[in-house]
Amino acid sequence: MPWRWLIPLLALIAGPAAAQAPTAVFPFELADTSGEAASPGHDARIALATEQLARKLEQSGRYRPVDLAPLAAKVAATAPRYSCGGCWLEVARESGAELAVLPAVHKISTLISTMDIWVADLRSGQYVAHAQGQIRGDTDAAWLRGVDFLVDERLLRQPP
Repeated sequence: MPWRWLIPLLALIAGPAAAQAPTAVFPFELADTSGEAASPGHDARIALATEQLARKLEQSGRYRPVDLAPLAAKVAATAPRYSCGGCWLEVARESGAELAVLPAVHKISTLISTMDIWVADLRSGQYVAHAQGQIRGDTDAAWLRGVDFLVDERLLRQPP
C-alpha cells in the first residue's frame, strides 16, 4: 500500500493522546460596571458559560479539565481572581492541574460586555495564552456564543 507512510506522519502531526494537560477551569467572574440593576440570572449564566468553556476545551484535545468541586470553598475564596494578584495559583496547583483557565466578563452595559479567557502555566505562574472579544447582549445565548467564538477562533488558533 503506497499510502502507508502517511499513517506515522499523521500521528506525528496530531500528537500523542496524552497531550491533554490537566487544567483547572475556574468559574467565569463578572465585573459589572454598568450601573444597572443586578440581573438575577447571572449565577445560572456563569455556571452555563463555565460548563460550555470546560466542554469546548476538553473537546479540543489540548486540555483535560480537573474536578474543582472538592475545592469549591477555596475556589470561592479566591474571588475576584481578576484582581487578586495570583491568589488562585495554590488552589489550581492543589487540584493537580498543570494549567489554569481564568475566564471573566466585564459588563459595560446590557448590550456590551468584554469576555476574557486567560490560560496560565502553573509551573511558572505566567499567562501563556489569552483570548478576548466583545459580546453583544447579556443573555445565555450571547455568553455561549462568546465562549464558542473565543475558544474556536482565538484560543485554539494560538500555538499550544
